[in-house]
Amino acid sequence: IVTHTNPDPDTISSAMALCALGKAASKGNLTCQILYDGKIGHQENRAFVNLLDIQMERISPEALGACDYLAIVDSPGPGINNALEKDERVNIVIDHHPNQDAKNGYDFLDRRPDMGATASMMTQYMQELDVPVDKIIATALFYGIMADTRGFRRNTSPLDLNLSAFLLSLTDNELLAKITSQSVSQETLEVMGAAIRNRKIVSGYLFSNVGYVRNRDAIPQAADMLIQLEGVNTAVVYGITDQLISFSSRNKDLRLNIGQAMEEAFGEIGEAGGHSGMGAANIPLSVFTMARNKDVLLDLIIEPILHRFMDIVGVEEEESNEV
Repeated sequence: IVTHTNPDPDTISSAMALCALGKAASKGNLTCQILYDGKIGHQENRAFVNLLDIQMERISPEALGACDYLAIVDSPGPGINNALEKDERVNIVIDHHPNQDAKNGYDFLDRRPDMGATASMMTQYMQELDVPVDKIIATALFYGIMADTRGFRRNTSPLDLNLSAFLLSLTDNELLAKITSQSVSQETLEVMGAAIRNRKIVSGYLFSNVGYVRNRDAIPQAADMLIQLEGVNTAVVYGITDQLISFSSRNKDLRLNIGQAMEEAFGEIGEAGGHSGMGAANIPLSVFTMARNKDVLLDLIIEPILHRFMDIVGVEEEESNEV
């Protein structure tokens, strides 16, 4: 089972549930591996994996070669926010993101963009197929739904709430409390500080350059913080790593689907997408990965990249002013 790059609780818990479903269907005869690439950087995500003792393996040609079947959870298809090749033969795709993948031919495909989390979909499978949900999986799935819906405040359907209520009585409350009470790392705090210092607001759109980051998970955390500022309807935070430029966006404007805007702006030059309330994009640096000073590189190339987004959402670039 392949998670998306830099796996979060939604994709990890969904993979755990799919393992449990497969083992139940095969009466315990199925061997299951959860494969990932990237980093588990967010402090709560690291606590989630460690406290629940979740067994995951780095994706590799050897690991893929040992599998008879491949499944993707919380990602639209092979090569879209995961380490698989775009032409990789995949048997199962289960996801809650909009359809970015034109491929057909999967043995099983369930894609429901109206759901707040893939973990909700997996909970429904376990519930309707009458597969026992143990305390660890219940805790993982509940936290996966809670994290992906930002505490049930974003993209949450009535079914998400019903399934969360089903899980709640099965969760380990002590473990859940430990996962959600992790301290903020120093780098995350520094990225948030940079996001505050470097913010620019244009007609309700906030843009902030946090520069070079080692932990990409700090960028969406900064976006979560800045969208709460008074007068801000849409927040776009971006930074640069050794391999790519990473964008994270949050949106409160009902007239805008930020996920679609990100895909339209950046989909041709990288990976992009999301929902009405949140979006993300990653643009590979290609030949520029060898550049030593990534902050200077970002300053040099960001203007035309941001201009694509501003054109799509109708922001006049020359009106931009620092706050």
